[in-house]
Amino acid sequence: MNKIFSALALATAVAPFTAQAASVDLTVTGTVIPTACIPAFASGTNVDLGRIYSAALDPIAQNDLPPRDITLKVACDAPAAVEIAVTDNRGATKVPGLAFNGRLNDDLYYGLGSTQGIGIGGFGLLTGQPNTDGNAQTLLARSPADPAWRVPVTGLVANAPISYSWGPSAVTGPAAARLHTFPMKVAAVIRATSELPPTTSDFPLDGSVTFDLFYL
Repeated sequence: MNKIFSALALATAVAPFTAQAASVDLTVTGTVIPTACIPAFASGTNVDLGRIYSAALDPIAQNDLPPRDITLKVACDAPAAVEIAVTDNRGATKVPGLAFNGRLNDDLYYGLGSTQGIGIGGFGLLTGQPNTDGNAQTLLARSPADPAWRVPVTGLVANAPISYSWGPSAVTGPAAARLHTFPMKVAAVIRATSELPPTTSDFPLDGSVTFDLFYL
């Protein structure tokens, strides 16, 4: 009887004191900021083709004007992959059947304005090699009907809904970067002057496209 009592007394003596003294809460906060990318053209948004004398233009064949260099730069505040699509704002003035980079597909070029309701010509965007953070990349293209990335072969930026990006390969897809650089050339064409209405007045070339940027 004494042995049992002694064991219980010892167990009670070593039991911890469990009364709660105080508590404190920890709050974890922060803000998730979306990546922001800003597109811009290195030399501004206006490409001036200069003064073109009608007497120097061919009355029978299309007149290819000297191409002008442009560079699209996309600066991001964090590494991001991007995609672009180009929409023709003068599509109704595009002269059909013009050749650009040896190709006759009307979807590969854009309108150049009109005179007396007659389209003047068109312009294409010849593609250069894209670059991301100093690394050369491969130009990629896709469309809603064919969403897998592929390497385009026309050498021209086609009208939307075809869209473009760049990366190591079509298999790996677009590359993420802080600075994307896409060099191009504006190649303008004036149709044969015999197809234009006679005039003694100047008429302006008026091409306009919108580059839409998408995050991937």
